[in-house]
Amino acid sequence: MKPFRKVVLVTGASRGIGREIALAFAGKGYRVGINFKESLKEAEILAKEIEKLGADSILLKADISHSDQVKTMIKKVIDRWGKVDVLVNNVGLVRDRSILKMTDQEWLEPLQVNLTGAFWCLRESAKGMVKKKEGSIINISSIVGVLGSFGGSNYAASKAGLINLTKSAAKELGRFNIRVNAILPGFHLTDMGKTLSEELIDKIRSAHVLGKFTDLSQLAQMIVTIAEQTSISGQVFNCDSRIL
Repeated sequence: MKPFRKVVLVTGASRGIGREIALAFAGKGYRVGINFKESLKEAEILAKEIEKLGADSILLKADISHSDQVKTMIKKVIDRWGKVDVLVNNVGLVRDRSILKMTDQEWLEPLQVNLTGAFWCLRESAKGMVKKKEGSIINISSIVGVLGSFGGSNYAASKAGLINLTKSAAKELGRFNIRVNAILPGFHLTDMGKTLSEELIDKIRSAHVLGKFTDLSQLAQMIVTIAEQTSISGQVFNCDSRIL
């Protein structure tokens, strides 16, 4: 392995969007930290695919909603490779329910994972980035963080918070040459997306002026490109054809 190869940590990397992001970075020669909570088999399969691309990886089992597990995860990456160059906060938890029926737990869980967990990862990764005066953090938010969501106020609130965490962190960390940006990845027929009814999927598609969803591999490549830009920070990129 090349001694100066860059390191990316992708949370929720074993499936869906996170998996594609991890493969895209591996294809560019990055060493990849594969975070997962329960999907060990999928994470191991991903690690083998990364190896075939000529890149290195490490499996990182951690529930990012617990700050102590996040600290342990970051330490494992630094102990292995000495640094984290790029963090992609990708983990997302959905607990859809109408406001009048939503329980306290259903409200709190997406906030704890999608926003607080992302903050734990950002804070711990940024500590090392500050020391080397360089780094990139990509937060995977959602268009509903801008538009709101019928039946998903908890998820929408967490993703809206992530957008403003992005902007605030960009302002604080810019003096250390750390870029912080947010991605609105669009709708994809991942395991999460496929749980929706055909009627709702068609409704979402009809809101796209191109009449189609964003290609997942193109999205992942765009995230790599933004991570490598050295003069862009505090921005929110909407990655589909729905007009905000």
